Amino acid sequence: MNKNNQYKSIFLSDIHLGFNGCQNKKLEHFLNSVSCENLYLVGDIIDFWSMEDKFYWPEGHQRVLKNFDKMFKNGTNVFYISGNHDDPLRDQDLKENLEFKNDDYAEIMAVLSNFNHKERHEFASIKHGKIIVLHGDQYDAVTSNVKWLSKFGGMLYDVLIYINRPLSKYLKNLTKKIVSGASGFQGLVQKECQEGDYQGLICGHNHRPEILRFDSHFYLNTGDWIESCSAIVEENDGTIKLLKIEEDFKINTISEL
Repeated sequence: MNKNNQYKSIFLSDIHLGFNGCQNKKLEHFLNSVSCENLYLVGDIIDFWSMEDKFYWPEGHQRVLKNFDKMFKNGTNVFYISGNHDDPLRDQDLKENLEFKNDDYAEIMAVLSNFNHKERHEFASIKHGKIIVLHGDQYDAVTSNVKWLSKFGGMLYDVLIYINRPLSKYLKNLTKKIVSGASGFQGLVQKECQEGDYQGLICGHNHRPEILRFDSHFYLNTGDWIESCSAIVEENDGTIKLLKIEEDFKINTISEL
């Protein structure tokens, strides 16, 4: 397939490889149609939480991981910003335990070790100044402070995906809105931007793809690859776009900055 869509940077998050609800076919199609100088994997790329309960790693998920590795070996700068579902990448002891757990985990961790790992990254955009990139769970009061409850909620969401995907999407969005409001999510984003002198913030975590403009900053969310199948991209002229991959695999721009 010809890579007709050439970007300066691509931002992906919440892919959840290792979870049966991941729409890996759409992602694989997207990756096979694009090229970029910089690839930012903005957390929850591997769903270690789901795999801990029941190990699931089909060939389609392995192909996605190999695609990232191929991009890296072909010269793409790959940055892995860890999230809550791939938190072993934040904890050396958890990471080492996975590396020796079995051959499948060892192979996954060997590929991940090639990438540049961070919990947050300062991104110098071409057109929009300095942007902070992080997963977003840092501003989620439940995820940050009551991990068992967050995991339990994740298990219920997993079950709903099998039963009724539209319902699961609605309930997850509703829950995230409530949690975001309770934790003052956007207020924390604004504070982060002001204190760090950032023009904006890029994150994932809540699975709601959007570009929001405020007087003091802008906020970009990459979405996910369970429901929205979306990505943030930076064009070579500096334009930032939010893309959605439709059911027919067509790539549509739904917002831009």
